[in-house]
Amino acid sequence: MEMEERLERIKEWIKGKAGPLLVEIWPTNRCNLNCMMCGTWATRRKMEERGIKYDPAEEAKNEVSEKRLVELVKESIELDAKEFLITGGGEPFMRKSTTLRLMDEIKSFDAFGNLNTNGTLLKKEDIKKIVEMKWDMIMFSINAPFASIHDKIANVKGCFEKVKENLLFIKKEKKRMKSERPKIVFNTVLSNLIYDKIDKLIEFASYVDCESITFIPLIPYDEQARKLELNKKEKKELSKKIKEFLKISEKLRVNTNLKDLDLSVSSGKMNEVMLREIKKMPNDIFHSPCYEPFLHLLVKANGEATFCCMVEGSPEN
Repeated sequence: MEMEERLERIKEWIKGKAGPLLVEIWPTNRCNLNCMMCGTWATRRKMEERGIKYDPAEEAKNEVSEKRLVELVKESIELDAKEFLITGGGEPFMRKSTTLRLMDEIKSFDAFGNLNTNGTLLKKEDIKKIVEMKWDMIMFSINAPFASIHDKIANVKGCFEKVKENLLFIKKEKKRMKSERPKIVFNTVLSNLIYDKIDKLIEFASYVDCESITFIPLIPYDEQARKLELNKKEKKELSKKIKEFLKISEKLRVNTNLKDLDLSVSSGKMNEVMLREIKKMPNDIFHSPCYEPFLHLLVKANGEATFCCMVEGSPEN
């Protein structure tokens, strides 16, 4: 999304009201993996501690219908949405036919389409469809460069080899179709299992034609996630290696956000630090700490609407 477009949409809001520039759709919160640092699974663990057992079949009953989600795409286009993100608290391809239908609908309007996936549920025929429809971008959740670590984090044996196989098939299909789309990127949670193996992750990204890696600070939702948190010594070691990792990423032409990482703030205290900074700002739209409410609509799997995945939606939405 270009900065000029974002600014123009904010100007429209200042004049009155405007539709969202980006619409984020969560087809489901169900997932075939059980990642250690996942906030959705952390919530389920807390519920089970209170005696409430998680039932994926019951959750599926509360998901927005495929028909309504397709209508949502059309309505978003009417509101002048330019970009769509299909993601969620789970794996979109748990509802494969619905997700592929949404992707096809989005591209029929020539809108920009982005998708977040763990990459394990794709079949060759799905990949062919995705390349043929000229889907724009896929963000793969890759949390380690090796199967032993990736599978440990995901709590499912064999998932790394499956996603690697699919990434290589996407590369092959793009070459066959002479297409640059979809652009492949990685989202990687920065953990104590990979902080010293980032060079290997960059090399793996280059091998499968991934263009960039976004390293995401770990949020310690519970004790399970806290097991992956970097300690002070590990943060210090990583800080010393960042220049070396940046040289490798430049050489292999894999972009990263490594130079922008702030390792001085504890993951669990980020909200506290941000709130402190926000209080220092003037209270007007020009000094807003976040413009997502003016640009972004998120529709959750149960139909609730909000502007940010970190903010609870209201039932009336």
